[in-house]
Amino acid sequence: MSNGIGQPDVLPEVELHEQRWPSPVWLIPLAAIVIGLWLMLQAWYQKGPTITVQFTSAEGIEAGTTEVRYKAVTVGKLRKLRLSDDLKTIEAVLELNKEIGRHLGNDAKFWVVSPRVTRSGVSGLSTFFSGTYIGMDPGTNTDDQSFYKGEERPPVIAPTENGRRFFLMSNSLGSMDIGAPVFFKQLQVGEVIDYQLLQDRSQVRLEVFIRDPYYDFVHGNSRFWNASGAEFKMSAAGAEFRMESLASLLIGGVAFETPTSLTAGEISAEGATFPLYASYSDTQKEQFSQRLYYVMYFNGSVRGLTVGSPLEYQGIPVGQVENIDIRMNRESLDVRVPVLVSIQPQHFDSAITLPEAEEAMRKLVNKGLRAKLETASLLTGQKLITLSMEKEPEPAQIVKTQFYSEFPTTGSVFEDLPLMATDVMISLEDTLVGINKLVNSGKLDKAVDNLNGVLAEAEQAVKAAKQAIQQVDKATLPSVTQDVNKITLDLGKTLQKIQGSMTHIDQLTARNSPTQHQLEEMLEELTAASRSVRSLTETLQRQPASLLRGKTGE
Repeated sequence: MSNGIGQPDVLPEVELHEQRWPSPVWLIPLAAIVIGLWLMLQAWYQKGPTITVQFTSAEGIEAGTTEVRYKAVTVGKLRKLRLSDDLKTIEAVLELNKEIGRHLGNDAKFWVVSPRVTRSGVSGLSTFFSGTYIGMDPGTNTDDQSFYKGEERPPVIAPTENGRRFFLMSNSLGSMDIGAPVFFKQLQVGEVIDYQLLQDRSQVRLEVFIRDPYYDFVHGNSRFWNASGAEFKMSAAGAEFRMESLASLLIGGVAFETPTSLTAGEISAEGATFPLYASYSDTQKEQFSQRLYYVMYFNGSVRGLTVGSPLEYQGIPVGQVENIDIRMNRESLDVRVPVLVSIQPQHFDSAITLPEAEEAMRKLVNKGLRAKLETASLLTGQKLITLSMEKEPEPAQIVKTQFYSEFPTTGSVFEDLPLMATDVMISLEDTLVGINKLVNSGKLDKAVDNLNGVLAEAEQAVKAAKQAIQQVDKATLPSVTQDVNKITLDLGKTLQKIQGSMTHIDQLTARNSPTQHQLEEMLEELTAASRSVRSLTETLQRQPASLLRGKTGE
């Protein structure tokens, strides 16, 4: 370069300065390294336990995507899915954060939350937008473990909801299901959260959850009953209809009440067990634990007697029919119908023990206590068993057998009625046969002839006496003669009347007389009446209800 006059420019001298500090540019990677280390340290610090949960299926969940939530807060993530060694289940590896890990216990529960439709309602609708996730309940302790078994269905009660759990024992599940409501004074205070069949398969145990503060109403004398459907009862007091709610009518439910009494006791602790009655009316009956079992044999038909039919004493239920069977002796071909009944002796004495009850029942039988099969309703034909003290009964006692003791029985009124009518009919037939034999034997004619002979001899004696009196001096005995004549005249009139009566008897007993014909007609009518009585007794024996409903076809 030139300055325009042909001479080159003079360059300035360069001054070099030594730099002692690094360039600020290096702050950028340094900051990145620090932040990375801090994030790693934070992740390590917040990292919780890694556990394995076993599920029956992996439907709806994905590794690296599905979250683990507690109270709608994300507390972990699903890291890996693998099959179990036997290929029957799925093992999900969950990575939880440190916060929830500190509260993880060995009773923790895990389940998959997805849209679900059940009889009790619809749940999990939020997963349509947020996706399926794994819900959890950390448990009640801190004794954690690394392997858990997942639940088949989500719990009905939220893990943090305050309340108490109780157990109900029932002979059958009925229409109950998980989520069925629990009512107190027709207010929903809880739900059925679980049920299982006991190991001996005798009863079903239901687990119910009652929220705070309603569990304060559960005492030792509280009574729970199955409130499913509706209960209708007709009695002498009128008709009674009872239903807890429309929900219990559709999906079933449980209701309870606590009677007001001085023996209500303390508030029941969590885990207390109560019996579950079949209906509200059953809760009003006294329930006793002691039972005596007897087998009874009845002579007549047991049609109308069913399992559960009542056994009464003086109109008060004291037991029920437990079983009805039929047995045949192969040697004698004798067929019998054993009826197994149970008697609750505490109805007679609430403080009686079982050995004392057996001895008391034996003494009552010796005094005349017998069992009868009675008709409870002529309209329906239902029957029941009654216990009553018989007057002058035949000697009997309770006989011990291989299984159950045999209780003595006696015939009922309806069973004895045909037998009594049959005896009357037989006696009537015997009387008619005797009358017929007497009329046709001719003995009556002979008796009449003998009576005529006696009367003739008496007439001759009177004539002889009259002749003897006429020979007596009339002057000496005038008054006697007058009396005798008067007596004779009266005797003559009497003889004339007797002769007229005998003539009438001869006419009545003649072979072709109208009276004889009328007697034969009367005998025929009596015979027809006896047949009608026999037909009536047979109809009553087969169909006791025909008195009200009329005779039905065989």
